Parts: sequence; structure tokens; C-alpha cells
Amino acid sequence: MIERDYIMRMIQMLVQALARIVFLKKAREYPEALNEIQKASKTLIGVELDVIRKLSDIQIIDLLSLDVSLGIPKCHTAGMLLKEEAEILEIQEKNAESTDAYAKSVSLLTETAIHSKVPFDTDYAEAIDFAAGKLKGIDIPVYINKKLFHYYETAREYAKAEDILFEVIEKEPSFIEEGIHYYEKLKEKSDEELSDGNFSRKEIEEGMNELRGRKKTA
Repeated sequence: MIERDYIMRMIQMLVQALARIVFLKKAREYPEALNEIQKASKTLIGVELDVIRKLSDIQIIDLLSLDVSLGIPKCHTAGMLLKEEAEILEIQEKNAESTDAYAKSVSLLTETAIHSKVPFDTDYAEAIDFAAGKLKGIDIPVYINKKLFHYYETAREYAKAEDILFEVIEKEPSFIEEGIHYYEKLKEKSDEELSDGNFSRKEIEEGMNELRGRKKTA
């Protein structure tokens, strides 16, 4: 009960911090917004975001997961704060730093979404979509796109999952097997479930045939 109360309090504090950060961004008070991000990171995660950002996303996950009970909410918090920081860095035309922050944000947020049993809320899903959208056309590590693929599958965003699936296969052709398995699982969904995920049985067959064709010529 104490642990659950702590996590709920942590979530409330994150929501309040994000509201302040968004307000400062809209007011174009970017140094103040960045300072608010640093304060929130120190308070909620126990580490300033400047320190976090120097680590790879894998190192961040390992670091924050040392506290087993709080690893998921801390990774989620870091991912949300990195997304906010990435937006400000983009506005300031610090493109390399912004891209790095967006990529780490996607990695952390999809990691926690996949391993969390908590339903996805709208803000969470929008944050992932926004950060992922900023990485379109940018060469990022394939393992991050793999996590994004699995996230969209878990979130029942089947059309988005398919788009990422083919991006992964372009870099890693062996992922075709995973793709075929994905379509086989979709065959078991109802028409209503597929429609909710912006997908259809025709698209399943087309995707399956495409991957089988690629597999034969590989």
C-alpha cells in the first residue's frame, strides 16, 4: 500500500511538473522550462536530467531499474521529461541533441509501456506518437524501432505497427519471421478489433504475401 501510494504521488507530481513545463514553453520562456525539467528530474528520479542524458538509453534503463519496484515509473518519468526537453532543444535548433533526446524518450516510453500492466492513457500514447514522429526519416538504432513495433502491437495500433515492421525489416531482413508471426496473430483478431487498429483482413493477406515473397528471395 505504501509503495502504491508513493507511485501515485509520483505520477501526480509528474503531471503537475509537465503542466508547468508546457506553460513555460508556450510563454517561450525556454531557460525556465529547462530548469523546471531539471528540478522535476532531480525530485522524481533522484538524478538531474543532464546526467541522465549523458547515458545511453540502455544505461538509463539499467540505472533506473536498480530500484525494482520503482523502475517502471521512473523510466516513464524520464521518458516524458526527455520528450519535453527534446522539443525545447528542437526550437533552439540544437538538432543533434534534440534527436538524441527524442530517441531516448521513445526507447524509455515504449520500454515501460510494454512491461507495464497499466492501461495506456491518452497523454502517454500521444507522447510516444509525437516523439516517434520526430524521428521519421532519421537513422536510429534498429532496436528502438523494434520496441516501437512491439509497443504499437501491444497498444493495438496495428497499422502503425506494420509501418514500423517494414522499417525494421529494411535494416534487419531476419525480422521477416517476426513479421510473419505478427500477421498470423492478427488473423486471430475479430473484424472489429482489426478495424479499431485501422487494419483489415485484406491488409493482413497483402502483408503476409509480401513477407513470404521477400523470404523466398532472401
